[in-house]
Amino acid sequence: MLKLRFAAVFLSLIALGSGGALANPALRTVAVCDDVAEWPPFTYRERDARGQAQAKVVGYSVEVLRRILAPQRITLKVELLPWVRCLREVESGQQFQMALNASFSPEREARFLLSQPYYETTHTYFYSRKVYPRGLQLRDVADLTRYHICGVHGYNYSAYGLSDEQVDRGALDFSRVIAKLHAGRCEIGIEKLEAVAGFKRLGRDLLADPDLGHAPIPGLARGEFHMLISRQHPQGEALRALIDRGLKALRESGELRELRQRYLS
Repeated sequence: MLKLRFAAVFLSLIALGSGGALANPALRTVAVCDDVAEWPPFTYRERDARGQAQAKVVGYSVEVLRRILAPQRITLKVELLPWVRCLREVESGQQFQMALNASFSPEREARFLLSQPYYETTHTYFYSRKVYPRGLQLRDVADLTRYHICGVHGYNYSAYGLSDEQVDRGALDFSRVIAKLHAGRCEIGIEKLEAVAGFKRLGRDLLADPDLGHAPIPGLARGEFHMLISRQHPQGEALRALIDRGLKALRESGELRELRQRYLS
């Protein structure tokens, strides 16, 4: 059954190509960047038997994009960079045409072309039980502004109604946000639950920390994530059209759901 589904998706994507989804057949490689801090299970470096990071970048997002591009005989090249630099590179469209795993913001919509959303996450707040031994409860998202909030450098927090100035974004990854929570330098850390749980794939089970409390942020729908495509690249619009149609084919065939179950279970 899975082979039949893959064949259906393959034929659908071939049809997309014959329909002129990419006007320039010379585009044989798509260069993609993502955060060097890693975003498991969506994008991360493969580990060997000893848990050592390898050069190969894998994950849900990488596999989704690979399945869209492979039938077009387009090679996928993925490199991990500091997130802010990655966004600058994609914006210029010279070395990289795409970035993975981006939430929506008006500022990003102005700078990039956004694909259709291809996964959702749970907005979650984290706190230290060392600081709040009786727990910490929010009534709604507006309660966030009552606390000193920490996040990750370059990440987008507009979905929470917060400006950049309202979030201490000095940490380079979420494990350092947790360290700041335990040290009393922050009261709340904000992150997607699936991404924090995903660090177990890297040999770092952050949720096993008995002093780390967490709960969903009340009043917020699940967060949607997109791929970002360069507006400056001459094939940007065609590339977005190919990706959106490929996502539709993967969704209708059930492959997108199967990939979510494999990586997010």
